[in-house]
Amino acid sequence: MALQVVLLNILIALYNSAYEDIYDNANDEFLAMLAHKTMMFVRAPDENVFIAPFNLVEIFLIAIPLEWWMSKDLYGRINDMVMATIYGPLLVVIAWFEVRTAADIRSNRSRGEQDDDTVEEWEQMADHMDFERDGWGKRVEAAKSNVEEEAAVLEVRKLREDMEKLKNMIEQLHAVLGAANGEGSRTPGSTVE
Repeated sequence: MALQVVLLNILIALYNSAYEDIYDNANDEFLAMLAHKTMMFVRAPDENVFIAPFNLVEIFLIAIPLEWWMSKDLYGRINDMVMATIYGPLLVVIAWFEVRTAADIRSNRSRGEQDDDTVEEWEQMADHMDFERDGWGKRVEAAKSNVEEEAAVLEVRKLREDMEKLKNMIEQLHAVLGAANGEGSRTPGSTVE
C-alpha cells in the first residue's frame, strides 16, 4: 500500500512538472502546435497538389482518364504542364503586384518614411472614437490573459479578496444584530461586562 502511495505521488509530481513546463512556455507551445497543424495541411500525400477549385480539373481531366494507364513519369510531366498552364498567369500577376509593392517600400525607405504609407480605416477613426468612454479599454483589459503570474497565485489573491468581503459582511451583520438586540455595536471577540 505504501509503495502505491509513493508511486502515485511521483506520478502527480511528474504531471505537475509537465504542466508547469507547458504553462511557462504557453506562447511557444501554442506556436509549435499551430506550426504542426499547418505543416500537416501543407504536406499533402499527392506530389502534384492542385488548390481548390483546380483540384476538380485534376480529378476529372487528368487523374480519372489518364492515371490508370499512363506511366508515372509521363503522368507527372502532364501534371506539371497543366499546373504551369493553370498557375502561370496567376503567378505572373502576383509577381507584378509584389514588385510594385517592393518598389513603393523602397521609395518610402529612401525618403525615411514607414514601409506602409496607406492609412487604414481604423486608423482614420482612431481620433473620432473614445474607447474609454465606451468601456472598451476596460473590456479588453478584463479579457486579457495574465501569463506573467501563475494561476494559483491569482486564485489565492481572488480568494483573499472574497474572504475580506465576507469578513466585512459578517462584521456588518453582527453590528446590525447587536444594535437590534440593544447591545450596541460590539467588535467581534469583545466580552460583555
